[in-house]
Amino acid sequence: MEKKQKTDRGRKRFRLPGKTFCGKRYGLLDYGIGFVIGAAAGFGVGYVLFHNLMLEIALGGIAGVFMSREYVAFRIRKRKQEFLSQFCDFLDSLSASLSCGKNAYESFLSADSDMRDLYRADAAVCKESVRMADGLKTGRPIPELLSEMAKDSDSGDVRTFGELFSVASRAGGNLKKVTDDTRNMLVEKLAVEEEIQTILAGPKNELNVMAIMPLAILASLRILGGGFVTDDGTSIVVNAIAFVVFFISYLMGRKIVDIEV
Repeated sequence: MEKKQKTDRGRKRFRLPGKTFCGKRYGLLDYGIGFVIGAAAGFGVGYVLFHNLMLEIALGGIAGVFMSREYVAFRIRKRKQEFLSQFCDFLDSLSASLSCGKNAYESFLSADSDMRDLYRADAAVCKESVRMADGLKTGRPIPELLSEMAKDSDSGDVRTFGELFSVASRAGGNLKKVTDDTRNMLVEKLAVEEEIQTILAGPKNELNVMAIMPLAILASLRILGGGFVTDDGTSIVVNAIAFVVFFISYLMGRKIVDIEV
């Protein structure tokens, strides 16, 4: 018995790195894909700038580590956007059930059933609705389950809906109106975000082109320059400084065009 407890504690201490979002775990495979992409890009940039194997490997490793985290963060952002869009359908189904005279318990179970019919089993909203339905069947309160859903989805909109729903339930308020108002607000918010992203698509593409152009020009000079580009210590230092400046400028540019509602 004691040996089994030690084994269980050892398993808890040894956990593979990864992040879980809305029932989907992003583990070593996702980090590995990001690392390969970043390492390949970093190695290519190092070859163009320095033409030195040690520096190319070092830059590839640094870029790989950086991109592995960015890739997982990108996947999570995409899943969060999908969840918010799907959550509107969840609220729509919930409102329809409340309109039919069902109580909150039956309405959430009905919404879970509708989400299973509407989306795949691995969809973000299905993972959350199934967990919530299972919690309701075991007697857990709705506000507590909504709070967990907000935490798992990292969504302030879900958190706000849970708080409003909890207050309306205790005070005997109009649950359907709370649900409808939350859905309409979320739909408008998503529409505004989509419009902003459409407007910023051009500047984002221009920023990417401006970041790639110096590397493309330098690569062309290496290939076609016939020895015009030298690889002495001075050029390596100058290229390193220029690369840091361009990279910082690119990050600042991405931060400027990354607008959230």
